[in-house]
Amino acid sequence: MKRTSEEYIIMIFSFAGGTAISPFAIIRMLNGEWFVAAADSIMVLGMFILGTYVYFIRQVKFASIALAILAVSGVVTVIHLKGHVLLYWVYPTMVGVYYILNPRTALYITSIGVIALVPALVRDMDIMGFIAALMTVVVINIYAYVFSSKMQEQREQLSLLTRKDPLTGVGNRRALEEKLDEYTNSQKRTKLTASLIMLDIDHFKNINDVYGHIVGDQVLIKLTELINNRIRISDNLYRFGGEEFVIIALGTSGSAAEILAEELRNLIESSTLMPDVVTISLGVAEYAKDESGESGESGESWIYRCDKALYDAKSLGRNRVCMAV
Repeated sequence: MKRTSEEYIIMIFSFAGGTAISPFAIIRMLNGEWFVAAADSIMVLGMFILGTYVYFIRQVKFASIALAILAVSGVVTVIHLKGHVLLYWVYPTMVGVYYILNPRTALYITSIGVIALVPALVRDMDIMGFIAALMTVVVINIYAYVFSSKMQEQREQLSLLTRKDPLTGVGNRRALEEKLDEYTNSQKRTKLTASLIMLDIDHFKNINDVYGHIVGDQVLIKLTELINNRIRISDNLYRFGGEEFVIIALGTSGSAAEILAEELRNLIESSTLMPDVVTISLGVAEYAKDESGESGESGESWIYRCDKALYDAKSLGRNRVCMAV
């Protein structure tokens, strides 16, 4: 699987930070500054371990929190040992924390770090120097928090837009593929039964040709509203392309999904989507596991079998449900 941006950020932060601190650990060890050298060495070792952990295990939640705590506590410890002359390390460290954590968690950790810095600054600086140093650290954190919060909001909006069909408001093909990957990757642990229902509006091209694309779009919108009102909250509806839609029914066997598909077929046929009767054809496929139940088919294979069942339904005259083999 392709690595996420979060993985890259944590690995860069870990390996770059560990590499940057390594020379200081070596020099301080040679100079006999054992306590500071030990603090530097712990940071270097911890960063390399966390970077390696993300590289192989690919779990970022634990690594990001551990890395933030390690970096902030390390720089605070070194300043307590060496004095305020190393205060400049605080700025990139605390800004970096906002890159690897959500804004609220980052604010908690950096705020604790700022509080822990106060005794060292009071000890080594006069009142004006202390106030100036403290205010710059506080302001840096405020700016970083505001910027990080805004960026997170924009990322969430962008993520939503890239996974939602702009016409119907349901998930798009990309969102479907991600959900299929999520299910197929987790089914070894959960062993949760699931079924796909793929549906296609019969003779939809004729609707566009006779009534126009605006009416065709309204049919698609009303269709998704009817389906969403019928399926469960745990089920997911996606626009697969054109007039094709896919439902992922979690915890639903093939036989139960077939009953649901037949109910949807009757619902659409009896609804007044437009003056003429609108019908749909549907294919149903239960997720196929091996005999041991320890593994199963890929998302692509699952979709292919369901699409084949839909093709069979259309070939047999449309306005019907067919089960995948």
